[in-house]
Amino acid sequence: MPNTYDVVIIGAGGGGITAAFEAQRRGAKVALLEKHKIGGECTHSGCIPSKALIDVAKHYHAIDSSTSHGLQAFNARDGFSFRRAMEHVASIIDGVYAHEQPQRFNDLGIDTYIDESGGAFIDAHTVAIGDQSITGDNFIIATGSGPRLLPTDPDNPVTLLNNENFWSLREQPESLAFLGGGVISAELGQALARFGTRVTIIDRHHRILGAIDPDVSDYLIKVFSDMGIEMITDANATVCSQDASGKICINIEQADKQPGKLLVDELFVAIGRVPNLGGLNLEAAGVEYTRHGVTVNDKMQTSAAHIYAVGDAASRAKFSHVANFQAEQVVRNMLNVEDKSIDLTALPWAIFTDPEIGHVGLTEVQAREQYQGVQTFKVDAATDRFTTDSKKGGFIKIVMDADNRILGATGIGAHAGEWIQCLTLAVKMGLKAEDIADTIFTYPTYAEIVKKSCSRFLRTKL
Repeated sequence: MPNTYDVVIIGAGGGGITAAFEAQRRGAKVALLEKHKIGGECTHSGCIPSKALIDVAKHYHAIDSSTSHGLQAFNARDGFSFRRAMEHVASIIDGVYAHEQPQRFNDLGIDTYIDESGGAFIDAHTVAIGDQSITGDNFIIATGSGPRLLPTDPDNPVTLLNNENFWSLREQPESLAFLGGGVISAELGQALARFGTRVTIIDRHHRILGAIDPDVSDYLIKVFSDMGIEMITDANATVCSQDASGKICINIEQADKQPGKLLVDELFVAIGRVPNLGGLNLEAAGVEYTRHGVTVNDKMQTSAAHIYAVGDAASRAKFSHVANFQAEQVVRNMLNVEDKSIDLTALPWAIFTDPEIGHVGLTEVQAREQYQGVQTFKVDAATDRFTTDSKKGGFIKIVMDADNRILGATGIGAHAGEWIQCLTLAVKMGLKAEDIADTIFTYPTYAEIVKKSCSRFLRTKL
């Protein structure tokens, strides 16, 4: 006889874990299915390891810049070991995973099934995993996404890196190219460059990080250029060959330029993400999908009313916090606690370069497409806390409607991912610049830049 549950969750990444906890807390009998390790992309090859490596690189850079803080000179390269740095990252992953072991979930009453086959629908109310069949009243697909891979010649295979296999590196590459100029390339590229690797970022668009505010991307491009990161844009690149020593030759074509070649030790492919839907047998459950992911409505409900999908498997906003947010709301809807659509109007996100980038809500371009009389105000990241910590540089840009209601904001500067959260609440609650200016902020803090920007904006209106 198959095991029967109120809620069956396929995929135990961030969204799946959140859904399991939410459903269990609300009294549902829950099954959690996973084909690899609990924690998914974020724990094992995404957010956790990348932020750990970025932190190591920041400490390394701080040693090199000691004289700018009134200290004697130190040489960060003395005794530096890339292997030791990567093993530190591995220890961080292990520390997080220690709290995500299957037994923990079983002890909480969440039945956990792990098998390399993963979950596959037999019919609309039954899934198989390994040699077991599981039936459920409701299902949540939370299988996440994986790196888009670059096809190579099977007769001349080339070993390429992506965000999954990169973490097994222990030898520091002297040179490394990133194919694709998105977030992964920016974050890891800067970290590696700080360790002394010669980094090149190749992008087919006019600029790297082309999806963000041009003022912000231009600022970061200048930072990268000053630290020696080469950026080749408006470029088409193909892998040519890999020689006996392991060097990879890349053909590069750019408009109005002669084709060129780039020889590097490693090539990291970061050209996007694809939803992990293989093997789910969604047709058997009547679930519609495209190459972009599972097709859902504004409540993350699929074409089969009792089956939902959250996170990267169904959303173009591929962030762990989006998956978690969707998962909580889906469970509440599913168990008839609430009946709400998923609202991402106040969606914040950050890019953890140095300086950081933080964003929430509408960009200036998006706001002007939707509203009349849009106003923007920009303030440099130079309040007293930025000064005391020698972190001056960057800015915040706030986007408002004609009545000073905050529609969105973008910032670049020290800890921007933290202080942008003040404006996430402002966008969510429909607050105006006046509401922020009239609020007491602790002095001296980085977040004070949010109050300063609104206060200075209002003074320009007098």
